[in-house]
Amino acid sequence: MREVTITLDEKLQLEEYRVCFKGEDFKGRDNGSSSLAIPVVDMFDRDQLANYLNMVQKELQAPDLKVAASAFSKRYSYLIVVPAFYSLYMLNKQLNMSVNNLYLMSSASSERWLPRIYLKDQRAYTPDTTEERECSRNQLIESIFVNHLSPLWNELSEVCKIPKPILWENTAVYTFWIFESLLQRTDIPSELRDAIKVDFEFLLYEAQASIFKSLNENPIRAFYCEKTNLDGKQVRVRKTCCFYYALSKDGDMCNGCPRKGCN
Repeated sequence: MREVTITLDEKLQLEEYRVCFKGEDFKGRDNGSSSLAIPVVDMFDRDQLANYLNMVQKELQAPDLKVAASAFSKRYSYLIVVPAFYSLYMLNKQLNMSVNNLYLMSSASSERWLPRIYLKDQRAYTPDTTEERECSRNQLIESIFVNHLSPLWNELSEVCKIPKPILWENTAVYTFWIFESLLQRTDIPSELRDAIKVDFEFLLYEAQASIFKSLNENPIRAFYCEKTNLDGKQVRVRKTCCFYYALSKDGDMCNGCPRKGCN
């Protein structure tokens, strides 16, 4: 694979998915900047993760750490999964999503907490052959799900006493969303759409043997099912509750809430 730069236009596209590229945007917690900015690698330390989630709980005004952890995992999954796969398919560039290369940034929104991710090493890699593209796909899947989210969700589950299936379904929701959103686009060539479809099926049905074997099972496969009509919308009913209602002022449930599916 060739090492390439990320162009200004590509950066603007990725910024739409809350990726940061300006180093001065990140300021450590010791110089008066927001305490909700943190090097991602620090969150793999249990004490620092506990301190961070306590701050997230206060920021979200969540009733307990379990609710805060679920909300955090949804926002964090989006940052790690969505821009990485968007870049791989729409830009043909693999980003460096290793834990040592990422900083979790404070939210730029004044209305709700929507954190951003900063890439320290902004080099990317473009595959030139079919074999290199498959290798790039496999490397990205392993980097995100096996080396990154799996150990982080293990720690988060211990710290916040939240079942890991909730965390993984929060991840699965955004994983399915980015693949299905790309497949619905009409501005991409059929060859690319076919490749995305093949990779989505590989992630769901074939990755266990070669990539997820150390996890004993595919962590997102169990949450994939056909969408159903719920309140007039085609949604995939969740198998776990994400506690969205606990953060809603009116106690509203999310679109795919399993409680709705049981009514």
